Amino acid sequence: MSGKIHKTAFLIASVVFLFFFNGHLGAATAGVIKGETIEEAIRAYVAKNMSWSGGRDVRLEFPGGISDVTLDGEKIACRVESKRNEDFIGNTSFTVRFYENGELLGKQTVRARLELLMDVVVSSRPLHRNTEIGRDDVRLVKRWFTRPPLNIISSPDDVVGKKLRASIKPNTEITGNMVRTIPVVQKGKPVRIVIENGSMGMTTIGMSEQDGMCGELIKVRNVSSQKMIYARVMGNSLVKVEF
Repeated sequence: MSGKIHKTAFLIASVVFLFFFNGHLGAATAGVIKGETIEEAIRAYVAKNMSWSGGRDVRLEFPGGISDVTLDGEKIACRVESKRNEDFIGNTSFTVRFYENGELLGKQTVRARLELLMDVVVSSRPLHRNTEIGRDDVRLVKRWFTRPPLNIISSPDDVVGKKLRASIKPNTEITGNMVRTIPVVQKGKPVRIVIENGSMGMTTIGMSEQDGMCGELIKVRNVSSQKMIYARVMGNSLVKVEF
């Protein structure tokens, strides 16, 4: 059985899972544990332990199905276990152990495949290297992931105003390692130098010797005196020297 686990379903499954742990994790009489019961326990376990959901849609499928289990016992509890440090995305497997009064009666291995639906930023058109990304250059789409996403960007605000490190085609997913922040002060460009000493202040023109972001201390050449000084970046083409 396959299906989509929505935020509400995750919440309910989590509550049921905790309730079973306080008593039994699922029980059946006559020694028969239905595949549907095992599936429910696995879904509850994933809902409780998966850190990626955050209200996102999740698809959990069981490619080989889940068979019923028949064991000698009248009141059988089942406990779901996964691999250590399991991230639950992609192809994985779970071990379901069956107990009665604390005694292990048997176990079953269940193969599963889990996909996570996430927002990603993609290019709206071909973009060249060093292009400053504008709002119309990107759009937001939803994609299913079968492995933990690396450097994912889920908001256009995180790329607009930055530059591309390499040219890309339309509909290319833009990740964090593909963009760089544009410095507010650029090497070889003129800057306004604000010099403050107590209550006195003055401004002059300089030439930046380094790229710089707001708050960084960079080397600047005073055009009038040709002296090299260090100044703190305050904004676009603006630096400040404090004494």
